Amino acid sequence: MQEDVATQVIHHPFQCIASLEQGGGQFLLAACGAELLAYSIAGRVIASKWCSGTTDSIAETSNGHANGSEERPAKKQKTDNKKPSPASRIISIRVSPDQSHVVVVTEDKVVHVLNVSGVGDLTELSKRAMPKRPCAVRVMPNSSTILIGDKFGDVYSLPLLVSEPQERPAQPEAEVAKSLGEPALFKPSATSFTVHTKRNLRALESQKKQKIVTPRKEPLAFEHKLLLGHVSMLTDMVHATRQVDGKIRRYILTADRDEHIRVSRGPPQSHVIEGYCLAHTDFVSKICLIPRTDVLVSGGGNDWLGVWDWQRCELLAKVDLRKAISHLLPSVDEKIAVSGMWVVPVAAQTDQWALCVACEKLPALILIDCSALEHDSPADAAVTVYETDEAPVLDVAYYGGNAGHVLIALDDRRPDGCRLRAVQVTGTRDDSETRSKLNISEFNALNAPLRQLSASNGVVEDDAVLDGFLYTTANLRKRGGWDEDNEA
Repeated sequence: MQEDVATQVIHHPFQCIASLEQGGGQFLLAACGAELLAYSIAGRVIASKWCSGTTDSIAETSNGHANGSEERPAKKQKTDNKKPSPASRIISIRVSPDQSHVVVVTEDKVVHVLNVSGVGDLTELSKRAMPKRPCAVRVMPNSSTILIGDKFGDVYSLPLLVSEPQERPAQPEAEVAKSLGEPALFKPSATSFTVHTKRNLRALESQKKQKIVTPRKEPLAFEHKLLLGHVSMLTDMVHATRQVDGKIRRYILTADRDEHIRVSRGPPQSHVIEGYCLAHTDFVSKICLIPRTDVLVSGGGNDWLGVWDWQRCELLAKVDLRKAISHLLPSVDEKIAVSGMWVVPVAAQTDQWALCVACEKLPALILIDCSALEHDSPADAAVTVYETDEAPVLDVAYYGGNAGHVLIALDDRRPDGCRLRAVQVTGTRDDSETRSKLNISEFNALNAPLRQLSASNGVVEDDAVLDGFLYTTANLRKRGGWDEDNEA
């Protein structure tokens, strides 16, 4: 009997992927819902699994706002048997430059740090709940500091590894009950004995009718530094270094919903703004640095990618996205939303890189030769579109060093679909007119173990639930008000 389409199993895609080399072996880190898998492609075996809802962490530090709770225990309780918290889906994974740790961010605003052993075992070392949902995470080159940007517009620095948390001093039972009980009612300082005029008496009565006082927010209970803040919603962040007068200077580049790209100095002078890269007329969702250059590429709600000299805050060129992908858009009026940008090495080439760009719900990966962005070559001519058979691109990682192997996570919900795919990126130099274009071909040696992983793992999900979780970039687009829609 044929299975009804309405009851077909929909497997959760791998929403985040990353590659890691540890102990001489290479692993693919793949997040599927709330689970993180460490998969040995060569051995075709899952080395370990980690789930956000179950933990045997060594150190735990929290500010009391995890899982949406607004109450903070007055005293930290030591327990031998920790109860697992509800699983929360993974929204970001970052591997430290020394390949020893993985930073995992989950939907409940918690930042987890995992240790990776030489055989791929994942062990949680700490978890820290942020006040707002993180939207950009980077691990500094020294592999000891995490940069976290949140939706509120703030950027924090946290130590990658935390020491044992200090116990809070014990509080009297009355204060404990007060902190866990109902918030106190508002009490005005004035009374009917000190107020006499009718107007002031009416104001006093109005004050007495006020509800409870908003409790003061507790500071974060772990080591952190607030580096900078945006007035608008922060969308992406990168860390850059540059040699100036023989000294290495650090910078933090941030993007926001209000079309801004800000260039700030690195810690401890991150409050100093060097300049802004301004040209976008819609939100900026992603920014990406081209290695060993001063070139920054930005994308968002516009039909083009911006190519910048970020040091001078100068727009060098625009790459026309709509022209490249117009045949894949459902209509000529369809708006574009850049959902991801990654830089991957080109196979068999020294210091040659390819920029990979994904647009939300678009079944294709756009690749651009980075050498065309750096020089005076026409960037539009360097665009190559790799179509992914009706499956939108979710994440990209490169595998195997400089071999040019690119792993692509796809939202492929077809019964016979594959949620992971491997391609090889090579340069084309034969035709003088297309010398800057790239050649992309499927790499079957990696696709076989990836198909095995894709077919054997996954949790059942509803289509609408998946769409709401995976596709949020277009929601950054501002909706025009009455005045804008009715201009004369």
